Amino acid sequence: MRFVFDEWELDTGLYELRRNGRPRKVEPQVYDFLRFLVSNSDRVVGKDEIVDEIWGGRIVTESTISTCLKAARQAVGDDGRTQRLIKTVHGRGFRFVGDVSITDGPVNTPASGPETNGSTRSVNSGQAEDRQAKPAADKPVLAVLPFDNLSADVEEYFADGLTEDIITNLSRFRDLLVIARTSTFQFKGRAINLIDVGKELHAGYIVEGSVRRAGGRVRITAQLIDAATGTHLWAEAYDRDMEDIFAVQDEVTRTIAATLGVKIQDAALQRALTKSSAGLDAYDCVLRARRYTSMLSAEMHAEARDLLEKAIALDPANANAQALLANVYLAEYRFDTNPRPDPVGRALTVAQTATRLDPQSAYARCWLAIVHFFRGENDMFEAEAQRALNLNPNDPETLADIGHYLAFMGEFERGIELSKRAQQLNPLHPGWYYFSFARYHFDQREYAKTVADVQRISMPHFYWTHLLNTAALGQLDHPDAPAALAQLFEVKPTFSAQAELQKWNAAPHDLEHLVEGLQKAGLAE
Repeated sequence: MRFVFDEWELDTGLYELRRNGRPRKVEPQVYDFLRFLVSNSDRVVGKDEIVDEIWGGRIVTESTISTCLKAARQAVGDDGRTQRLIKTVHGRGFRFVGDVSITDGPVNTPASGPETNGSTRSVNSGQAEDRQAKPAADKPVLAVLPFDNLSADVEEYFADGLTEDIITNLSRFRDLLVIARTSTFQFKGRAINLIDVGKELHAGYIVEGSVRRAGGRVRITAQLIDAATGTHLWAEAYDRDMEDIFAVQDEVTRTIAATLGVKIQDAALQRALTKSSAGLDAYDCVLRARRYTSMLSAEMHAEARDLLEKAIALDPANANAQALLANVYLAEYRFDTNPRPDPVGRALTVAQTATRLDPQSAYARCWLAIVHFFRGENDMFEAEAQRALNLNPNDPETLADIGHYLAFMGEFERGIELSKRAQQLNPLHPGWYYFSFARYHFDQREYAKTVADVQRISMPHFYWTHLLNTAALGQLDHPDAPAALAQLFEVKPTFSAQAELQKWNAAPHDLEHLVEGLQKAGLAE
């Protein structure tokens, strides 16, 4: 379906805004905001309705709505003074006042130009038709098809509601473009070819699944498919009691959303790795640079820094690149990796740029919070961390990062609470998710558990694992403590306990406790 007004077209099938047939790049939330207003142009749309539709009913500020409204107006050449297309009805909401027509006819393409090439097969008609090809997206495009209801005696609402919740939660991942439900629900109950659906929706990935209820139990299956090849990338089944249907729905939705977010990023990375260095675009550079976050090697750090600086040169408005570069710059200070002057200052600059470019990015907010952490600005860390959690409570990396640093600043119980949620959402999580547990167990003087946590972390080249291991063994008066201390200095010859712990913003009692363990292991400081 396409909504046409003035020289604009809003295509819900292609998830695309076009002006005179040429695509215009808009953020997903801005597109959804426009679509919702345009499709309800016969009435005033209240703010509560908008929050439910665009943000899934979660709490957002007036400034967030205003920012989205302003961006929507700018996208279609309107502004708050003239209100030619989007009118504010004070005290009630907003109304789209442009003349809107609805069509399913051929796309209005420009007569010539690079954006008119290509054609796709229309699944809706079952016949080939010429159609303007959508430009390659700078983010993976995902379509969630309506889940099949396999229970003969149960209404469709549960399967449909589950599908809508998954779409809403996946839309919070800023690295994904998620096709709106109005497009994907057109395929409900139809025999379809997934490769054709991918072409029709211009989606690189498709989620499909089913729901079966019987005897107080529910089984939900979900699978992720590469739309280009039909290859299954991931599948999972969930069996739960039906004592609280909405709790079950929420639990399964969050788990699927988080897992899919991780799986899609991994699949996109594998595609990016097949490209030559000269052929990398900004998004490919970001994908490749992300490998550093799981390896933390000096070689990978240098490559990631170069890739991200290239990404920003190619696309200065790429908020993801700016946010990840804050992580990489901060590593120069956190780990003394390939240091250049003023790493924290540079990290702060790019983190602030990322949040300005995309105020709704949880990842950008998270790394701005971490920069404040290393500046010793704990109140600002807490504020930005909470914003990140509010923006995407289902991203395991954000949960684990914030839990990690809460533990390092002495908020041990809050730290492990977030880390537990991260581990549940990402069962194949990296070892560093255990850092907050190691810090908590050390604080609780459960030193044997600290040693076990360090083994789970499994990062032998990162000096903090040796620091915690040595301090715990020292507190246990374990005979291996001196050898552990020697390993610490082998990994970091310039190690100074006081300087390192102050750098990592350790609370005074925590610093004293750790130094005591290191001294018992033989540290002369």
